[in-house]
Amino acid sequence: MKEKLLCLTVLGLIFLTAGIAPTAASAAEPNPTVTGPITGGCSPSCPSPPGPATGIHTPEAFDGVSNQSQFIAADYTEEEFFFSGTATAFERDPSAPAWTSTGTWTASPSTTIPPVPYTSRMLVRRPTDPRKFNGTVIVEWFNVSALIDLPPDYGYYQAELLRDGFIWVGVSAQSAGINTIPFFPFQLKSWDPVRYGPLNVAPSDNYCYDIYSQAAQAIRHPVGINPLGSSAYRIRRILADGESQSAGRMVTYFNAIQPLAQVFDGFLIHSTGPTGAPLFAGAGGSVPSPSFLRTDQQPALVFETETDTAFYFPARQPNSRTYRLWEGAGTAHVDLQDLNSFMSDPVNQEPSYPANVCALPDNTAHEDYLMNAALVQLSLWTHGFPPPTAPPIDVVAGVIQRDAFGIALGGIRLPEMDVPTEVEQGVGNTGTSFCVLFGTTTPLPVSLSSLYPNHFDYVSEFADETIELGLHGFLLFPDAVEAIIQASQSDVP
Repeated sequence: MKEKLLCLTVLGLIFLTAGIAPTAASAAEPNPTVTGPITGGCSPSCPSPPGPATGIHTPEAFDGVSNQSQFIAADYTEEEFFFSGTATAFERDPSAPAWTSTGTWTASPSTTIPPVPYTSRMLVRRPTDPRKFNGTVIVEWFNVSALIDLPPDYGYYQAELLRDGFIWVGVSAQSAGINTIPFFPFQLKSWDPVRYGPLNVAPSDNYCYDIYSQAAQAIRHPVGINPLGSSAYRIRRILADGESQSAGRMVTYFNAIQPLAQVFDGFLIHSTGPTGAPLFAGAGGSVPSPSFLRTDQQPALVFETETDTAFYFPARQPNSRTYRLWEGAGTAHVDLQDLNSFMSDPVNQEPSYPANVCALPDNTAHEDYLMNAALVQLSLWTHGFPPPTAPPIDVVAGVIQRDAFGIALGGIRLPEMDVPTEVEQGVGNTGTSFCVLFGTTTPLPVSLSSLYPNHFDYVSEFADETIELGLHGFLLFPDAVEAIIQASQSDVP
C-alpha cells in the first residue's frame, strides 16, 4: 500500500507541474538583443579544444554534463546565445525606509554608477520536441567561485530536469567567468578567444543583477531571436536558481531587484550563507547581516546542506506562505556526484583544472534526490501547492548535534542516514583548495552485521525509510525506485 501511495503521490506532482501558473509582470525590464545560436570557435587550435563548434552541442567551460548519454537519450538540444543591451547598477533607494535584516529592501537605479553597454551569454538546454516541455524554465546563475562559469545545480537535478521536460538556462552574469585573468586561462575569453571574443562585461559585478534580469526577460518576452528556439515552447513559469556564491546573489536579487524586475515566478536558493551578496562594489554596497528573505512576493525554497547549516543558522526564519527551509542531514556543499558530473563528458574533453587532493573520501549522500524534489516542489508552489515543511538540522550553540555514529541529527533524512552503511557528513574534510566543501564518507564505527542480521533486513529497513521520505514529498518516485534497487543489489551486510 505504501508503494502504491508513493506512486500516486509523485504522479500527481508530475501532472501538476504541467499546470498553468501565474506569470510575473515584467514590462519595466529592458529587453536585450539576442544573437545565435552561436557557432564556430578556435577549436582545434585552442590550447584546450572545446569540442564541436556546430552549435548543436556547444562548448562550455567545465560543464561536461551536457553530452552525457542521458542528455542525448532524453532528446535534448543544447544551444548557446549571446545577449546585449545596457545594464544598470542599483543602490538603496534614499527615499525609502532603511534596509534591515527583514529583507524588505527598496532599491532604485544608481545615481552615481552610470549604465554601461554589455554583451553576455546564456546556455540553453531544452527538449528537442516542444511537446515534451513541461512549462517550467529554470535559470541558473553560473557560479564563479573558482573563477570560471560552473552550473553546480544542473549537476544535482539534471536527472529530473531531463526526464520531466524542464528547460534549463545558464546565465553568465558575473565578470569572473568571462574576462581574462592573467595566468589563469579558464575564463571564456581566454579559453576560446574567437568564439567568446564579442563578450563584453564590466570588470566589476555592479551590473550583474540587471544582466540576469535581462536574460530572463529575453526568455519570457523574446523580441527577435527566441533563445528557446520557437514560441511552441509555452512557458508557464520561470524559476531563478543559484548555488553557493550565486545563492548569495539570489538573496540580494530576491529582496531588492525582483520587486523591480518581476521576471521570475519562484526562487531556488541553494547553500547560501547568512548574508546576501553586495549590491555593488565598495562603500555602501553591502547588505544587512543576517539577511532574511522578504515574505511579500514570489515563493522561495532555500536548501541548505549540512556543510552550510551552522553558517546559515543566524538567517533561519519561520516557514511562511512564501518561504521554505530544507536542510539535508549528511549532505555536502559539493559532493562526489556533483564533482563527477563535470568530468564525465565522453565527447567534449574539458580543459584541465588542477584536481583537489583531500584527506578523506568525498561525501556520497544523495543530495541530488533532494534537489530533484526541490525542483518539482518549487514548480508546484508557483501553482499554489506549497512544499512540505521540514525539521531543521539540530544545532546547539553553533554546533551540529550527532548520533553515536557521527551522523547529524534532525533535518531531512535520506534513507542512508537512518539505515547507514557509512558515515556521511557535510564537514570534516581537509586538503587543497575546496576540500573543506566536499564533506566526507567514512566507515561506520561498528560492523554492518551488528546492525543488519541479513541482507533482507537491511533492504526492508532501507525501503521503509525511502517510502516514508517519498510520502512526505521529499523524494520523487523514480529516485525512490533507484535507491531501493541499489540497496537490494548491494552486498550489505
